[in-house]
Amino acid sequence: MQLSAEQEQIIAHEEGHAKVIAVAGAGKTTTLALFIQRRLQMGQNPRRLLVIMYNKSAQLDFSEKLTSLMPSAPLPKVRTFHALGLKIYQSLIQEGILTQFKEELISQSEQEFILWRLLQQYANKQTAQEILQDKKKWLDPMMSFMENVKASLEPAELVFKQTGLPKHCAFFAKVFDAYEDWRKQNRRIGFSDMLYDPCMLFSNRPDVAARFGDHMDWVLVDEYQDINPIQQFLLQTLAGSRAQVMVIGDPDQTIYEFRGSSAQFMLKYFDDHFKDVCRYTLSTTFRYGHDVAMLSNQLILQNKQREDVICVARESNPHSQVSLHQHVDYAQKTINIIKQALTDRPAQDIAVLFRLWGMSAPLELALLQEDIPYQMSHQSWVLQRMELQPMMMLLEMAAGVFGERSERSRYQSWLTFLTFPAMKIKRSDLQIVARQLSTFSVGNGELEVMPPFSQLPLPDLSKWQSQQLENRLSLVKLAVHKRMMGFQLANCYIRETDFYKGVADSAFSKQQVDDRLATVQGFVRFIARLNLSAADTFHYLQQLAQKRASQNNRQGIVLSSIHRAKGLQWPVVILPGLTSHFYPYQNEGELQKTSSVESERRLFYVAMTRCIEQLHLITPSNDPSQGSPITSSQEVSEFIHSMAVEDILKIQPATQQGQEELQVSRRVLTSVQKYLDKMRWTLKLQAKVLQKPVLDTAPQVKPKIGYTEPITLELVEHSKFGKGCIKQQTARHWHILFDDGQMRVLDKEIASAMLRWL
Repeated sequence: MQLSAEQEQIIAHEEGHAKVIAVAGAGKTTTLALFIQRRLQMGQNPRRLLVIMYNKSAQLDFSEKLTSLMPSAPLPKVRTFHALGLKIYQSLIQEGILTQFKEELISQSEQEFILWRLLQQYANKQTAQEILQDKKKWLDPMMSFMENVKASLEPAELVFKQTGLPKHCAFFAKVFDAYEDWRKQNRRIGFSDMLYDPCMLFSNRPDVAARFGDHMDWVLVDEYQDINPIQQFLLQTLAGSRAQVMVIGDPDQTIYEFRGSSAQFMLKYFDDHFKDVCRYTLSTTFRYGHDVAMLSNQLILQNKQREDVICVARESNPHSQVSLHQHVDYAQKTINIIKQALTDRPAQDIAVLFRLWGMSAPLELALLQEDIPYQMSHQSWVLQRMELQPMMMLLEMAAGVFGERSERSRYQSWLTFLTFPAMKIKRSDLQIVARQLSTFSVGNGELEVMPPFSQLPLPDLSKWQSQQLENRLSLVKLAVHKRMMGFQLANCYIRETDFYKGVADSAFSKQQVDDRLATVQGFVRFIARLNLSAADTFHYLQQLAQKRASQNNRQGIVLSSIHRAKGLQWPVVILPGLTSHFYPYQNEGELQKTSSVESERRLFYVAMTRCIEQLHLITPSNDPSQGSPITSSQEVSEFIHSMAVEDILKIQPATQQGQEELQVSRRVLTSVQKYLDKMRWTLKLQAKVLQKPVLDTAPQVKPKIGYTEPITLELVEHSKFGKGCIKQQTARHWHILFDDGQMRVLDKEIASAMLRWL
């Protein structure tokens, strides 16, 4: 095994605390295993060496690696934080300090039910009614709040103030406390409580905590960038003043802030607590080639909260071909790339990564249409998603098969149809209506499948409510009309229910809105291309559903969110939908904090660095022949602009061809020069000369509406707003996207004196 000089230096570390900054694919697991092997060969007692991995999968993989290195030697225990917490929990029970809990862990569904009930109990009357009608809107932020509380040692009231949630959600803290009372009365624990209960005890009883510290000579922590406050507290407790602590990770890959993680643990807090820390780097990646390394460097170097580490690719790494595609339909382009890749590799070598799950909807349907199997983790496939169920019900009626369902099944479908998107009618009243409607076999092929609206036995509704309900039910008559096309029915449903507004009103965050809308829009575009009758559309979708049911969800093309892809790698990685709407994504909403641009940049960095041989970046097309983007949400992501992809892809060919000089965009000079220096490449870089604007004092001809001049500028710096990129300009205005994420429209005559061209 050939090791880099950086790896050998870490393996040879003798004593004292150590922090290892390891870039993506740097071989940190191998380095950590060889460090342990060396310590054991030097006589280290394995019982006094603790290894902590981030999750169960990593723990099993690392244990296997240690066993393969030292098959007959006694080895240290490798644990996850939660497994370690559970072991401590059991010790505290044996000592009579904590109470024995029931063996069955609280499931997520059980936790959701208890919290939903408590939310209604502690909310005011109006909010309680909303919680009853729109469970998910309130339950998701409550679950997230609970996770944040249990990732810290602070009281729920204090955590609430730190989350930035609106004041009318202050009762979340009371719900949390009530849930904890229920849990303790019933002697139950969930997954997070394995850590939360013993750590809360340690926090309140330093005398007990002291008995668990100072037993180890070494504590080694992998993926340290993902640590949260309660895990840091446990680490400090166990290390005490005796153990030497080595942590390894990459602050540039801190992407779990919603779980309490922070890059600051690795950048600052570790050094503040453990003192005299030896700092090491693993800056050579063994995963991908120079193009991916330079592009990912150019992206992440724009972050300020990071270590000054630049990633370089080992010369013997795969070439890692990077392709930048422009296409009006990212799903169709992705299919084309997949079909080409499948000619020389298995499907499981190809991964498509999304910022939001809803983006996968049109691709899933296209994959099924092409008979290409795919796999997804922890997500229902597209036709099972809740936001599509009302439209699927109407299509089922059109096909004349809805009446074949059981009455109970029809009731559940009717209730979903009547409550999503929500009408301003009590759920209890809509339940009465749904029960009445479920007695009719709608969709038996006859036009008159239920009595006229005026003859339905309805609850006491206002005139306005009755009209709303009648409008909703009128969609059924459209559904059973023989000449109705599938996409027409879907569009009628969206228009009649004011679906997009309804989704926005019922969601707790912008992400939930965008997820649902992306699913619906992708679905409607797909059935519009089918151009089938409503009945035939349903039958066609059922054929796709049968194909999906026959697939093994552990085989085929990998569809994944970027968050779930962390720690994994594939020969081919495809990143579709690279628009300014999704990258950077601003998940702001009534009950949700917005994410930072730096956090979103780290997430995109993780996505790019999952590839080995091919990286495909798919942006919207500006080609009029393909159909130009028509909204700002369809503009190319600023992340793509900031990487100057085309310039960076010229670097490696220039060095291979022996060029002496190359002109590149000024924005990439710093990162690329650092890379050239690291690699000892002699290529000289020069900044492209950009044309600066000249104010025209001649009389201006009023431009046509919608007219924009071609962009010849790149980066500018404003004396007040800082650095930015000119996205478009008219005869009078510049549209500039600044580094704070804000798009500002500036008057040329006024702003010219305040701008500096970079």
